[in-house]
Amino acid sequence: MRAAAPLERALSASGLPAVWAARHPVLREAAALERAAAHVTGSLRAQPRPYRIAAGLALRLLPLAFVLVTGRWVPLAGPEALVRGSERLARLPGCGLLLRSAEALALYGGLDGGPDRLVAGAAPPHVPPSGPPVPPSVRTGAPS
Repeated sequence: MRAAAPLERALSASGLPAVWAARHPVLREAAALERAAAHVTGSLRAQPRPYRIAAGLALRLLPLAFVLVTGRWVPLAGPEALVRGSERLARLPGCGLLLRSAEALALYGGLDGGPDRLVAGAAPPHVPPSGPPVPPSVRTGAPS
């Protein structure tokens, strides 16, 4: 197993995965949370170097910001404190954008259900020309 890269360490130290799990029950499953974190770090890794550096620095400062708005360290905060603290952090300039974008990436990666294509480098799955399959409970209007 390889050592964690700087972005993975920064994301883990930021406490964001714990916040995502507290805010979204679907990300409480270990595999989903791991996919979520991999997607976020893969997305950050795809950014130009200045953005990666700025994101890494912001992630490393996030625990301090959390302490300043809640009076608690992320690892010691319970789920309710994590949710309330993240809501308070989201009101701070710059923090809100970081929290919203990282959470959106995390949800996309965590709910994707497969290996992270940004990390694995695989091509997206082929979608037939007719479009994605329609669940049987949805009426399409097509004759059967």
